[in-house]
Amino acid sequence: MERRALMLAMGGFVGAWGGSAVLGAAPAEAATGGGTVVDVTAHGAKGDGATDDTAAFQSALAAVKAVPGGATLLIPPGTYPIGTSLVLGAGTTVSAYGARIVRTKDSGALLKNFDSVTPVYGYQGAGSIAVLGGTWDMRGGQFTKQSDAIGFAHCEGVLVKDCTFVDTPSAHAVELNAVRNAALVNCVFDGHHPGDGASLTTKEAVQITCATEGNLPAPAYDATPCQDILITGCTLRAGTTTGPFGALCGDHWGAKGVFHQRIRVIGNTVEKSGAYGVRAADWRDSVIADNTITGIAAHGIYLNSPQGNGLSGITVSGNTVRGVDGSGGISVTVPAGGARHSGIVITGNTVESVKGEAAIYAVQTDGLTLTRNTVTTTLRLTPTGNCQGIHVQSSPNAIIAGNAVSDVQGDGIGVDSAATGTLIADNTVLTTTGPGINAGVNGATLRGNRVTGATTYALRIGGNAAGAFLQGNTVGAVTGGASGGAIGVMAGSSGTWLIGNDLTARGAGVPAITDNGSGTTAAQNLI
Repeated sequence: MERRALMLAMGGFVGAWGGSAVLGAAPAEAATGGGTVVDVTAHGAKGDGATDDTAAFQSALAAVKAVPGGATLLIPPGTYPIGTSLVLGAGTTVSAYGARIVRTKDSGALLKNFDSVTPVYGYQGAGSIAVLGGTWDMRGGQFTKQSDAIGFAHCEGVLVKDCTFVDTPSAHAVELNAVRNAALVNCVFDGHHPGDGASLTTKEAVQITCATEGNLPAPAYDATPCQDILITGCTLRAGTTTGPFGALCGDHWGAKGVFHQRIRVIGNTVEKSGAYGVRAADWRDSVIADNTITGIAAHGIYLNSPQGNGLSGITVSGNTVRGVDGSGGISVTVPAGGARHSGIVITGNTVESVKGEAAIYAVQTDGLTLTRNTVTTTLRLTPTGNCQGIHVQSSPNAIIAGNAVSDVQGDGIGVDSAATGTLIADNTVLTTTGPGINAGVNGATLRGNRVTGATTYALRIGGNAAGAFLQGNTVGAVTGGASGGAIGVMAGSSGTWLIGNDLTARGAGVPAITDNGSGTTAAQNLI
């Protein structure tokens, strides 16, 4: 991401540490910022990979904490075995460019800002902390007790930049638990180990969660959420000897009625994930933009709440999702009994090579907008499974406009289950093994769409739909012959309007209009 774009993305984060520290100054300049520097080697650390440097690090950290307002803990290049969790105080900067910090026992996180005993409420804990550079090796294959690599709780002002996290055992590389104003910039999440039995598919590299018991052991458990979080320029990949995390970021826990606000996931790369690319759990007023997501086992971008909260105000734009084998490319779902979502915008994304139920899927969302997305090659997960390029359910008055959909083993665009009043306009649908556009809801409007290469019907009105309105659509070749039609109005549908549609290129032997409904009005159509 170029400098100006990152400055805009960072927003208030830049002010906490200064632009040079965040945007790529030389490591020494970024680390010290002109303040007090405490070098771990001056406290006896060897960095030779063989000597236990725990005591030296603890001594150096004590010296950092003794400086009013905080100081920089400098870890020069080298390999440092550490056998305890290092607790950071407020105002601490850790500079570890070129260093490798290696966990030597099941001792918990390498870095944290809490003691697991003292209750802290809201965002009042040790904050204004920066961790810059370094490879943080949790040795999860050897030390398997579940543990985050770095954990922050109940605080404000966190920057994690240029860090690489290796072999985390069954938890998270970075946990943000009740944290406000944090940024993760240019970090690499390299491999995740199953550890003591926790499922890989539920574990995010960056967990964005609230303060609840059973999550991070950092009281008080007052359900404080996260706010103003930025993740940018980061890479999620499978390790050379381990599997991948279950997602770049998100949450699998949460609390009823608690929301994280202003989460921005911008310009990251997901090379491999065991479940999700980005998991937006209990988010509001947030952005997922310009990410490249490949090699996904379930959903590329997944909007959902583990506790059934209704998400709102989320924009998903400019992402590329490619190579999903299991469910969907971009999915907005609601668990059984969960609250409805609202104000979700999915625009300008490219979704390719999805094997599952839908490339883009949304359910139970008010104010849903799907525009200018490109969907290519959507395949059934099983030979008889459901498959659609874009599928919208139970989302009244949704707008599906200006999308390009092609090569779908099923319907190109499908709208059903009480998504009443949906507008489907100016879309291009090419080559589907089902209908090009299949609308089974009351009051649907299909206007200005171009459909070529559909099977059976280019435009299909079904599901006992009443009052559908089709105007100005253009239909190209339809396969299926006399058993289908350019437009099909199914039995049980009523009051359908067919006005000014161009059906002349539908192909020989294909009926222009197959009408098994009641009260259909057809006028000025070109047949």
